[in-house]
Amino acid sequence: MKMLCILCFYLLIAVGHGMNYDFLLADGPTHASSNNTYYFPYGDPKYGIEFKLLKVDPNTGLWIILLRGRPGDTVGTHRHYGEVYAYTLKGAWGYIEHPEWISKSGDIIHEAPGSVHTFYIHQDYGDTELLAFLWGPLEYLDEFGNTIDIEDWRSILKKNVDYCQKNNLPIVDVTYPKQKVKDVEFNKNKNKSEL
Repeated sequence: MKMLCILCFYLLIAVGHGMNYDFLLADGPTHASSNNTYYFPYGDPKYGIEFKLLKVDPNTGLWIILLRGRPGDTVGTHRHYGEVYAYTLKGAWGYIEHPEWISKSGDIIHEAPGSVHTFYIHQDYGDTELLAFLWGPLEYLDEFGNTIDIEDWRSILKKNVDYCQKNNLPIVDVTYPKQKVKDVEFNKNKNKSEL
């Protein structure tokens, strides 16, 4: 529903201003291979957290990542401006502020806009990997709640590109799908009387 409302909003702007927003209307499913992108270090270098950027959508602020790390690794305290959905692929992780649960392999976590927490990888479950869909920025906070950094689709894309350039790796365009896949065409329906 949220995506439909956003699409309608952009289409209304396009019609009202005579702009061409055809790029918002995919011709069918889109494809992105995570085999073409690379993990890069993320956050405090004393921890081994790495991100693999799979997709960013400038139209919605969505960025999709794979996160991996070792037991005890952490990402600083941050506030979400939008929703997050995360699926744990292996290992276990949680938030320091919510010791009542940990996310293990196969679990799905939803983070509401405005939530504040400190991500950590649990000590007892080995290396951890998760897939996360983040809408909007993260606001990193110090111990007093002051803003120390803002991360959004632009800044995470820049970190990805910088890493690739520094390591002489090909830069893969992971922004809103540029390549469209032709949708399936079905035969015309027969008249019911012909069946």
